[in-house]
Amino acid sequence: MATRTTNKSQEIVQSLRSIITRVTGDASGAWMDLDVTMPQMKVLMLLRENGALRVGVLARHLNVSTPTITGIVDRLVRQELVKREDDPSDRRVVLNVLTPKGEQLMERLRHRSDEELSRIIGSLSAQEQTDLGRSLKRLEEAVVGPATAAAD
Repeated sequence: MATRTTNKSQEIVQSLRSIITRVTGDASGAWMDLDVTMPQMKVLMLLRENGALRVGVLARHLNVSTPTITGIVDRLVRQELVKREDDPSDRRVVLNVLTPKGEQLMERLRHRSDEELSRIIGSLSAQEQTDLGRSLKRLEEAVVGPATAAAD
């Protein structure tokens, strides 16, 4: 039974990878035309998901040095996608935050992914959508916890 579960789990993982690759691949076309590198996109994604972050935190998340992340953020600042702000609780600390232009870009990219997913899910029957919704909610609870999943 454990082998069957393992094989089934691997099958599900492969399906999820395929879906993610397809959806993010379609959405990535929206930023391929922009003057944004993959490391810059990762910074934008981190700032979107986490809000204001210090350079050191960004560097740790991306596993790069502080000077490297500073250069990446400098370019995003020049493009007016990110701005630096003083931390109101500690003026010695500088926080990096998305500008309205950066927020609009990230929203546009998210919207494209959402549209693609909606199109795909819309092709399923009502019962398949119900079953998928129930299964995904359970998976979300396993990943983030029931209280967090319920709040979303």
